[in-house]
Amino acid sequence: MEMRLENKTEKVGVGELDTVWGLIREDSEWLSKEKGLNHWSDWYTREKVEEKFEDWDVYLAYRDNKLVGTMSVSEKKVGYYLQESIEMFEEPEARALYVSMLAVKPEFQGQGVASDLLKKAEEIAKDKGIKYVRFDCREEYSELVYFYLKRDYKKRGSFNEAEGENYLMMEKKIN
Repeated sequence: MEMRLENKTEKVGVGELDTVWGLIREDSEWLSKEKGLNHWSDWYTREKVEEKFEDWDVYLAYRDNKLVGTMSVSEKKVGYYLQESIEMFEEPEARALYVSMLAVKPEFQGQGVASDLLKKAEEIAKDKGIKYVRFDCREEYSELVYFYLKRDYKKRGSFNEAEGENYLMMEKKIN
């Protein structure tokens, strides 16, 4: 008899700050060590993660009661998006759900956790009558870019933060 793991994704409050921050910190270290990408370790602090709870919905994902991932979603644009970045989207002024801080514990990567989190974001958007799900990702992380493209997200443009630090603006129309 095959055992199925129980998958659960739940919205959490600031009381889970340390849990979310621990996961973000762990993924930041993994990105730096394994991929040579320091953008998360340079950007995220405990205080920045705490700010997400103010006007974003923060989710934790579990598999068989083990913490495996997190993400935050909001109709509010990500703070560092310039207007020129927003204008790269198909319909810049259309309602959109923005995804931020999507992270999967390294030992659970490649097991469908990020797919489940994206599906959750898409369900939230659909339930709210929101037309698009949007986020940015590092262009240099080609496996991640491919992961998003396979799930029907489209590259809408890119912006540069620093030398060798390029970000793609990703978007999916929700029907």
